[in-house]
Amino acid sequence: MNFFQTILMILLLSGCIIPSVLSEVISIGPVTLAAGTSGTSDITIDTLPNGLSGYRMTVASDNQAVVTVMGATFPSWAALSDATAGEGGSYLLSAIDLNSGVEAGAGGITLATLNLQAVGAGSAQITMSTVQLDDDAGNAVTTVLKPGTISVPGQTPVPTQTPVITHTPAPTTAPFGELTVNLLPGWNLVNIPVQLTPGSNTAEIFKNVQSAGHSILTYDSTAGWITIGKDDVLKPMTGYWIFSTTPVGIPLSGSSLLAGAKTLNAGWNLAGITGTSSKSAESALSGLASWTYVIPFDSSNQQYRDAGIRGNSNAQIMLDPCQAFWIYMNSPETMSPGY
Repeated sequence: MNFFQTILMILLLSGCIIPSVLSEVISIGPVTLAAGTSGTSDITIDTLPNGLSGYRMTVASDNQAVVTVMGATFPSWAALSDATAGEGGSYLLSAIDLNSGVEAGAGGITLATLNLQAVGAGSAQITMSTVQLDDDAGNAVTTVLKPGTISVPGQTPVPTQTPVITHTPAPTTAPFGELTVNLLPGWNLVNIPVQLTPGSNTAEIFKNVQSAGHSILTYDSTAGWITIGKDDVLKPMTGYWIFSTTPVGIPLSGSSLLAGAKTLNAGWNLAGITGTSSKSAESALSGLASWTYVIPFDSSNQQYRDAGIRGNSNAQIMLDPCQAFWIYMNSPETMSPGY
């Protein structure tokens, strides 16, 4: 045995080999959600050799047109905890273990459970940043971060090819007379921005649309997806999914620009504005106190636009009166015509 082999053997036998620095893995579980539904995903850490005193981290979706983070709940060990909404749809999470609920050597510990809302078809990652995690002695724990992939399959009524709608501008004076909504091939998300004339205010106005067997659909945050029959009255400020195999113009006849109020429930709603001209989301929705996100569609790219975020000057968008949009409400409110 040569000199170097002898030294190595001595080190091995004496336990003096210096171990490499270990990193604990924090991961967010993958989830598959249907568009328009909510779900959860756990943030877990694989092992805590020296226990846990607390942590702070920021979580966010990298594609809010697919999924958004709406908050978080915390496990019982977190005697003090908080989830604070930040910029760009992010959330700052923090928790403190006051009662030694997480002991040294614990594994598979849930740090928080994220509340998620699926918006449109696609894939997004929920990422973590600015993570600070301390053990029972207050020492920083080295971590490796693994984001979670959230998949939203492209199924009806939110197809892979995102619905689009354009419209022919109408006069800006009331009564407006006639407004034409032009459907394009594929799915179209239509808003009724005016009060339709009785006799011309049901889904029968779409009878000449070649729908390839697809039903007209709308979404209610309480009842879920609703199929619309030909005799059902079309309600203003309500989004309707309509499939067409060919371009076709649908005239909307009415006697007044005024419409009844629309109830918006807490969570995601399909809605639209009234009138005949486009407005910024901040202006059009100024009468609503608790909206957070608005997501309309980009007709030229056949996909959802980036989410409009209340109070964020970098996430301002325009709302077209003939295009419906998703709107997230923190609490129920009533949307009146003229917003």
